[in-house]
Amino acid sequence: MMLHRIANGIIEEATENGCTVIAFEELTGIRERLSGASWGHEWAFERLYEYVEYKAALHGIDVEQVNPENTSRRCSTCGFTHPDNRDGTAFECLKCGYENHADYNAAKNIGLRYLRRSQTGDGGGAPVGVRLNRGTLNANGEYEPPAGNGQSGSPRENPTLNEARSSDRAK
Repeated sequence: MMLHRIANGIIEEATENGCTVIAFEELTGIRERLSGASWGHEWAFERLYEYVEYKAALHGIDVEQVNPENTSRRCSTCGFTHPDNRDGTAFECLKCGYENHADYNAAKNIGLRYLRRSQTGDGGGAPVGVRLNRGTLNANGEYEPPAGNGQSGSPRENPTLNEARSSDRAK
C-alpha cells in the first residue's frame, strides 16, 4: 500500500539521520483547509500520520503535530506572511524575494514552528535543529545543506538560485 511505503520512507530517513521527533502539521479540519479535498483525502492524511506514529514508536522517535496556520503563506526566511506569497506550487515572498517550492517552504515552517515551540519546553533541553530533506534547519531559520549529494526526491533548497537573485538585486 502506498501510505505504508511513504511512512516507511519517512521513518527510514529519520532513523538514518538520528532524528528524535517527526513534526506534522495538525490534521484537524484538513478537508476545510484544502479546496477540493474529499473525505478520502482527510482519511489518507490521518492514516499516514497513524502509520508514521506507530512505526516511529518502534524506533524510539516521537511524532508531534503543530498548528498549520499560515505555514504555506509565511516566508520561512524572513517571516513575512501574505496570501499572495503562494501561487499554486510556487512560493515567492513579496517582502524578501525568497523563492522555492511552496510545499517545501511550508515544511520548513512546520519544522521551525516545532523548534520554536520546543525552545521553552522542559524535559532535558530543547532541540537545536531539525532535519529537512537531509539538511539542517535551526531555530533561527538558518538552513545548512547536507554534506555530499544526498537527495530524497522531494523539493529541496536551491541556494544557487536564491544567491543569484540576491546578487542581481544588489546590483
